Amino acid sequence: MTARLAVVDDEPVFTEFIETLLRSRGYEVDTFNDGAKLLEQLREGYQPNLVLLDVMMPNRDGFDILKALRQSNPTVQVIMLSGRQAPATIVEALRAGAADYVLKPADADGVGEAALEAAIRNALERQSLMSEVQRLNLQFADDPEGAQPSWNASNGPMQDVLRMVDRVADSEVSVLLSGESGVGKEIIARELHRRSERRSQPFVKVNCAALPGELLESEMFGHERGAFTGAGATRVGRFEFADRGTILLDEIGETPPALQAKLLHVIQDRQLTRLGSNRTIGVHARIIAATNQDLETMIAAGTFREDLYYRLQVIEIRIPPLRERSDEIVPLVEYFLSKFSRLYKRPRLRLTPALTSALVEYSWPGNIRELENVIKRFVVLQDESLILNELARLTQTETPRLFAGRHARASNPPAAAAQHRAAAPQPPAPQPPEPEIEGDLHALAKAAALRAERQAIDEALTRFHWNRRKAAAYLKVSYKTLLNKMKECGIGEATAAADADTDA
Repeated sequence: MTARLAVVDDEPVFTEFIETLLRSRGYEVDTFNDGAKLLEQLREGYQPNLVLLDVMMPNRDGFDILKALRQSNPTVQVIMLSGRQAPATIVEALRAGAADYVLKPADADGVGEAALEAAIRNALERQSLMSEVQRLNLQFADDPEGAQPSWNASNGPMQDVLRMVDRVADSEVSVLLSGESGVGKEIIARELHRRSERRSQPFVKVNCAALPGELLESEMFGHERGAFTGAGATRVGRFEFADRGTILLDEIGETPPALQAKLLHVIQDRQLTRLGSNRTIGVHARIIAATNQDLETMIAAGTFREDLYYRLQVIEIRIPPLRERSDEIVPLVEYFLSKFSRLYKRPRLRLTPALTSALVEYSWPGNIRELENVIKRFVVLQDESLILNELARLTQTETPRLFAGRHARASNPPAAAAQHRAAAPQPPAPQPPEPEIEGDLHALAKAAALRAERQAIDEALTRFHWNRRKAAAYLKVSYKTLLNKMKECGIGEATAAADADTDA
């Protein structure tokens, strides 16, 4: 479909020139010598794909018209045109919501024409991609197969989460969603977007763990043609897609340190620069970050920027694990049974008391994602005994100390969890026999070092509630080294078989 462009300029000679130029490039062009006339046509249903708007005009200048356009037609792309390069004006235009700022091309000025054509292509591509993202978001919301289960939060820990969502959804502040993998952080992010004033604008997700640093930077901020090997065309980044909407930075803890610095500046200045470009682009996306890692521990270890953390953590919402929300398990199971029965064209199964009890009693280290996969297998295989056997096996292979700790936390409200852990006596770790020293200084030093290591490891494990990955980061050793040291010191079950991803 041919793009329709509206040109607003009070100079007839330039209007005639630009109309001829753009029509020769295959665009449909409408010209207006006054911004008020364009606004009048828009109110009557006129819908251009792009507006080229002169900055300096009599009566109402370009910025006044731009402001009116952003209010009445927020999805239309606007390129500001000017006869002079003025940095302050460029910044003002981008902050006001213009897609770009271009110097007016003079007649027979090939350089100026090329710059204008590139700006038009980029703006039209951006509008097309934003429309596609919005379409997919609406499909996600309306499609019963893609819809998410409603939270059973009439009581329990999720009630506090949803209360906080209600309180901050309509604000512009950044939100940090923390919680274990699979607890539903993306669902909460979408709920924040759905309840905000940005609900009609795009919701864009970036998985910071999915790509290496160089590709992740291009994914976030875009690149110009030729910016690096293989960059055959200009690419619009996810931040630009999310302009006026919401962007979810999932697994933010996986962002490389070098990219963290650039991300910090984008959040602070609301401007970005594509790879291979020196031109700034204004972005006004609401930022939600999500992580399953302890960012404060990462700050202490020097792997996450403290200033970025405080920019993201204006509001932090902790989403509790499924083991602390046992009242939600049965409703979630019923939802997944209905969903997958339709999807895989299988008979709708019913829960027996035995299966219900097993599902509720299991601690779900993989949270909602693990529950979803178990129910998917149940629907496909149509065999309850296989699921019961699987749950029994998973329960038996869990580390006893961690398994007991999960149920202790599940039976205590989050607000009282720290007090409960402090008051609860910890079972003493089995101690290996002390070596017989008999005056050997070398053996004496080795025994003292072993005792010191045992104490340090035990304190770290207690501090992080037996999360061995966090304890390893805190002690500044590798995860494998920690397991070996635990075994050497006789602390807990430090075998690889017992690990079963409980620390993920």
